[in-house]
Formats: sequence, C-alpha cells, structure tokens
Amino acid sequence: MPTSKKRLKARVCQAIDARADAIVAIGEAIWRNPEIGYKEVNTAEVVARELQALGLDCEREIGLTGVLAKIRGRKRRPNIAVLGEMDCLIIPEHPEADPATGAVHACGHHAQVANMLGVAFGLVDGDVMSELDGTVTLMAVPSEEPLDIEWRQLMRRRKKLHFLGGKQEFIHDGYFRDVDIALMDHIAINPNHRISAGIPKQPGPGMDGFLAKLIRFRGREAHAGVAPEEGVNALNAAMLGVLGIHAQRETFRGQDGIRVHQIISRGGDSVNVVPADVTVEMMVRGATVEAIKQASTKVDRALKAGAMATGATVGIQDIPGYLPSAPAGSATLAKTLAANMAALVGADQVDTGSDVSPRVKVPSGGVSDGNDVANIMPIASMLVNAAEGSLHGRDFRITDKELAYVVPAKGWAMTIIDLLYGGAALARKALSEYRPPIAKNAYVDVWRDIVGGR
Repeated sequence: MPTSKKRLKARVCQAIDARADAIVAIGEAIWRNPEIGYKEVNTAEVVARELQALGLDCEREIGLTGVLAKIRGRKRRPNIAVLGEMDCLIIPEHPEADPATGAVHACGHHAQVANMLGVAFGLVDGDVMSELDGTVTLMAVPSEEPLDIEWRQLMRRRKKLHFLGGKQEFIHDGYFRDVDIALMDHIAINPNHRISAGIPKQPGPGMDGFLAKLIRFRGREAHAGVAPEEGVNALNAAMLGVLGIHAQRETFRGQDGIRVHQIISRGGDSVNVVPADVTVEMMVRGATVEAIKQASTKVDRALKAGAMATGATVGIQDIPGYLPSAPAGSATLAKTLAANMAALVGADQVDTGSDVSPRVKVPSGGVSDGNDVANIMPIASMLVNAAEGSLHGRDFRITDKELAYVVPAKGWAMTIIDLLYGGAALARKALSEYRPPIAKNAYVDVWRDIVGGR
C-alpha cells in the first residue's frame, strides 16, 4: 500500500525541522563569506560537503564553480531541478560587506543555497524518493549577478566561460538536457505578505532581458597641463558617447522598458596625463529581444560619435546577457506551489496576484538568467519576503531567518512530492501546459543570432 502524499509531506517537513538550526547556520555562514560570480569557491565547497554527507555524488566545477547532485526516485524522468544561486554583489557601503572586497549578499542569494540544501535534507532524511516517480537534481549555480564584465569577457575569450550567467553555462554544457521542470525562489521585501507565488496570466511585458557591452576608447596620452593639445582624450570620448545615449532616451518606447546604464571601469592612468585608455561596462535592458537590438544600434551609434568627435577610436564588444521573460508558465505548477506555501504560512500570507512566474503588467527593469531557463522549460518561482531595506542596497538585511532559510525548503519538498507522486501525473500535466518558446538545443544559436555570431 503506497504511503499517502500527506504522510510523505509530513516526513520531509519533520526532517527539515530536525535540521532547521543547521540550515539557518549554513545560510548565515554563506552570508558572512560572500563571493561574486564564478568565484564562489568557498560556497561551492560548503554545498559539496553537505551533499556528500548525505551520500550523494557531486559533480563540481560546472561553469567554474557550479555543483550538481541527483536524488533518484523510482524512475529517471520527470526530472525536477532545484536551483540555488551562490553569488553576491559588490556594495562596499553595506555595514556587513567584506572589508577587503566590498562583497555582500544584498541580493539574498545565500538563502537560496540554504533552501536548496534544506530540500536535499528533507528528501534524503525523510526517505521519500523511493516512493516517487522521478528524479530531483540539485543545482548550486554561479553568477546570477552580471558583474565584473571585463574579467568574464576575458574568460570567454579563453574558452573557460561562454555566458555571463551560471544557469546559461549549465544550459550550454548540457546539464538541463534531461531536466523537465525547474524550481527557484528569491528573497524579496513586501511587508504585506510572507510569500509571493503568482499564478500565470496572459503574456505581457515582464522581467527584462539585456545585452552587455564592453567598450574601449583609445586616444593618445600627453601631459595634461603642459601639452594637452598633443593628446586625444579617450575619457571625453566616452563622456560624449554617454551623453549621446542620453539624447536618444525620448526615442525609447515606454512599453519596451529600455534601460541603458554603465560604469567606467577604467578612466585613465594618472590625473596629469590625458586619458588614453578608457573602458566602459554597459547593459542595454529591454522587454523584448527586438527592442534590445534596436536600442543597441542607437547606443553603438552614440558611442562611435563620441569617438569621432574627439579623434579617438572605439571598440564595442557585444556579450550575451539574459533573455526577457518567457510566456506565462504552467498554472498547475504555480497553483501547486501556492497551495503548499499556504499550508505552511497561511493562505492570507501568500500573494498569488503578483504574477511572479514571472509575468507582470509593465516591464520591471529587473533581469535574471532564470528567464533563460524559463524560455526552455516550465519554471516555478516565488518571492520570499523575509528582508527589509532595499534589494541591492546598503540597508538590506534578513529579518526572518526561519522564513528565509527553512520555510521555502519545506514548500519545495512538498511541491516535489505533489509533482512526482503516483506516476508523476501532476508533473506531466504541468509539462503539457507549457510549450517553451526555445528548444533546448537551439538556445545557444538564439544568442548567437542576437549578438551577430559573437
């Protein structure tokens, strides 16, 4: 006689509760040791150590630092991936930032890793996979935050990386080939609800995608006080290029959600030398691929004009960013997640109107390589409102550690049981509801077309 879903869920929740202190400790330890994308060596070590202690085989160094392990049930498919992002941000002004690097988890990704490991504890310690018809793949993925573009482009030229985002590397390297459904969450700040787990609605503008640019202006150095006329000021060229972009903002349509922003990562070598070598890192965000491509053309035109005006030269490298949101996902998947979270925190504390699957009515301006996964398979996502301050801000902090680290693990484990129970009927229903716009084996070609083969 098969064990009921209710009893299986009770077992995983009891197993997670038994490890609650350890799960919180893992999340807090990662918070205290932040690492930026593709450099999460210590975080990857924590993940691998915990998974191996459960008796799971780990594959490591996927996309430099990624970690993967599988928990097998009675059948190989469907295969459900639980994603945990390992990287952080650089915000030196944050009071808990690493004093040497300025790194801090003001994005809340450290909680995702704790959630993912909590799922593993629940499924293994609760001994439920022998009664489920499918596989669970645990993915600790690097680099969701598109930082350090110049270094990453260097890694791309050396063929050590192909994309800015870790999930994209997993796609490129074939690790999503046998995955059917993906699950992921993100810390958020909403005092009105503990969980936001929206139900997919009609397609419309959602999270943006982006194209990255690495721009190098070259001029000619000269003594800035004695003979500036002998130089060619590459910094002035860059500034004129940015002003040219500003002059075109009224031509960006509101519904396209275009955002163009940049940093000057190298502005010259000495204040008394005319700047001759200036590097700019830039992102062109938009709600659709076509809008991004059109805006990118305008941006390039402005940058070239800045160089022409000063007599400098400019090189512009387009780098694959992240895709915009996919069409609305599986209602079955979203409703199953919302029901399980309601059982944990109360129905009145689960907002199903935010539509975080991830469709919203206007472009959000946010980007995520989770979009890229959602373009090739159904994905369930939720926002965990366990923080205060501002996301990506100096005042960000976790305020509810149980909600941030432990509760989502229970919700995901319960959802996995629903999906894989009884011949995985619910998972198969969810799969039947979603037709991804991009075939897995066509993903790389889509980006090659966007960046013109680069």
